[in-house]
Amino acid sequence: MSFFDNARQSKFVKPEEKQENISRFAGFFLDRLSAVEAPPLTQRTVTLMVRSPASPAARSMLASLRDFSTLGVQVQLILNLLDPAELLTEWIELGLLNNGATSVPEIRWARHPALVDAHEQMVLGTSFSWHGDCMRRDPETRDAFETFECFNAAAAHRASLSFTALWSKCQTVAVIRPQRLASGVGQVPHDVLNPLGGHLVPGAAGATVSTRH
Repeated sequence: MSFFDNARQSKFVKPEEKQENISRFAGFFLDRLSAVEAPPLTQRTVTLMVRSPASPAARSMLASLRDFSTLGVQVQLILNLLDPAELLTEWIELGLLNNGATSVPEIRWARHPALVDAHEQMVLGTSFSWHGDCMRRDPETRDAFETFECFNAAAAHRASLSFTALWSKCQTVAVIRPQRLASGVGQVPHDVLNPLGGHLVPGAAGATVSTRH
């Protein structure tokens, strides 16, 4: 039985297996999305809620961002922890390099203590979703369960409703947007707005995110 034939079964996995599993899942989604002519935004939206930038799900999505950008995929990310800062910076810098206004990541911080009881989750388009363990537990160091749902619009819809409710309660970390010249001709480097404090220099290598609050 293949990985995706058995995807709906919740199962415990080792930490070193998680990133590979999710990367394969993202690739499976991208293969199908690329076969659709002019897919609507609902099919090109990926939402992800994870414990930290070091979570295997976050690492696998970061590795997929360049592939996502070619298809105009919009990414929304919720983090419970902003550390390690160097991994969060990788998300910011990839966004700075991406010229597609609809395919740069928007990142929010689930700073409320009650939100750590939520589970890591991901929704890709309208019929692919994934659930991981509770964000209170570190997915980098422990075995935990995960569930993949393929071609299950009802499961993806339920997860999307949950994500939307949590998204509205989270604080924006960084909004990456392209700046245009006053004449409307050409484009200057992206501007990164960081309401948590500090300024991210547009296009600067090694930009960091302040976590003052």
